[in-house]
Amino acid sequence: MQIHILLIDDNKDYCSSLKNRFWEIGEEKGLNIQVTDFQNLEEGFAALEKESKYKAVILDAKCLRTKEQETEDFQFLPEALDELEKIDKRKEIHTPFVVNTGYYDTEVLSSLSLKIDRQKGKLFDKSTQEEEMLEYLLKEIESAENTKIEKQFADIFDIFDKGFLDAVFKGHLLKLLKTSSSDDPTEIKKNLALLRSLQEQIFQTLNKKDNQIVPDNICQPNVSFRAVHRHLSGNKDRNRNYQTTTSVWQNNWIESLSECIYSIASDNGSHNPYNNTPLPNKYTVQSLTFAFLEQLLWFKKLMS
Repeated sequence: MQIHILLIDDNKDYCSSLKNRFWEIGEEKGLNIQVTDFQNLEEGFAALEKESKYKAVILDAKCLRTKEQETEDFQFLPEALDELEKIDKRKEIHTPFVVNTGYYDTEVLSSLSLKIDRQKGKLFDKSTQEEEMLEYLLKEIESAENTKIEKQFADIFDIFDKGFLDAVFKGHLLKLLKTSSSDDPTEIKKNLALLRSLQEQIFQTLNKKDNQIVPDNICQPNVSFRAVHRHLSGNKDRNRNYQTTTSVWQNNWIESLSECIYSIASDNGSHNPYNNTPLPNKYTVQSLTFAFLEQLLWFKKLMS
């Protein structure tokens, strides 16, 4: 099992030492622990925002906030905690994190301890608690609901390991999988709208990879689903016994699933229903979610 951890610490020698130690411990446990280090908050959190691979974050207490800054300071940590909270909120996830510092007993850290606790983090002494810190992070990663979901749908989340979709998409997909069984009408409507949005995003991603698969004129700046759908199915000429006139990118059952997802999600999530009949229930949302997972496997094959 591969585990990616993000480390922000301005001491490059310490970063190198910690990376090697974590790799050694990982070898003993049958884990491939990869630590990526940055020497300032700006670059570190830019990577965290962009990448979906990081399972946990290690923060120094006194560090550089920007790449232009020359002297580390204690303003780093409160700013880092605030930014991490914002990133988690945008991605709708919780990222396990620790504060690993040589200033373990200082007054500065005691004043931030409540905030660290509230954000479900933990403080560790840099000089003596490296192994305890890793054990804590591994336990947090293993027990996280997101980890369990990613293991259950490993073939789907491989898409993110390959870099085909970004961290925000991953966060939204995790939210969908966690809430698709909700009975709440508001949540049902939100999930249906989210399904349509995610479906459009995979079409736009295919367009960026190869505009022969999804041409620019039907995808940018906004997706024209009907036009994309026809194109992916070979622009069938229905007056000539459904003969295709261009390359076919989706088979018949992916075509049917895609149409079903879009029609129900669009009519009942992004728009109001055409009549006063009730919204689809949780079973519809669950069915459409699993149909979308099939579409994601189709998407992964095309991206590969």
